[in-house]
Amino acid sequence: MKQLNKVLFTVALVIMAGAVMATGNLNVKVTAGEGAEAHVRVTNAVEAQFEMEIRNSSNDIVYYKQIQQPLKVVLNTYDFSRLSNGEYLLTVKLDNERNTTTLAVENGDVKVVDQVKQVDPYFGYSNDKLQISYLNHAAGDVKLYVFDEQSNRLIHEDELGSAFAVNHAVDLSKLKKGSYEAVLVSDNGVYEYGIALK
Repeated sequence: MKQLNKVLFTVALVIMAGAVMATGNLNVKVTAGEGAEAHVRVTNAVEAQFEMEIRNSSNDIVYYKQIQQPLKVVLNTYDFSRLSNGEYLLTVKLDNERNTTTLAVENGDVKVVDQVKQVDPYFGYSNDKLQISYLNHAAGDVKLYVFDEQSNRLIHEDELGSAFAVNHAVDLSKLKKGSYEAVLVSDNGVYEYGIALK
């Protein structure tokens, strides 16, 4: 029995390590080319299907493409010469990862203003515990709130700090049956997770 538990524990560790390795591997490099050109290089550790979009300051999509064939590397050059002056967001999406680059177009020239990487947090519920793992790419303060969905009352609040790797568990064993919502707030966004206690 001890041998079986040891084998199962080892297998669980390997699966968890694989899941962690698969997250956070999206890499996007955007460089200004000649004039209104921007060169985009997207890489990932494994072959994947990417989504790419460009939005203007009004949040209108001016370009969208989904790479249908799984690839490890995508190279594209975008010509912004026909676009009006202003800021544009170039977003590359892969599963639960996003990389957003802010580009400034001015009189036919493109400049990279900022780049933000975002990976959605992992939420899980087992053994009366809410478990959260989050890669805090923005390095800002991360907060967790738990609400009772029926009364919309805040029942738990945690300051999780500003570390890059945030791992946290909350004991929910004393809560009565019902629906609850966990809300993780960071500089990169707000993430919600529903919990049904039966």
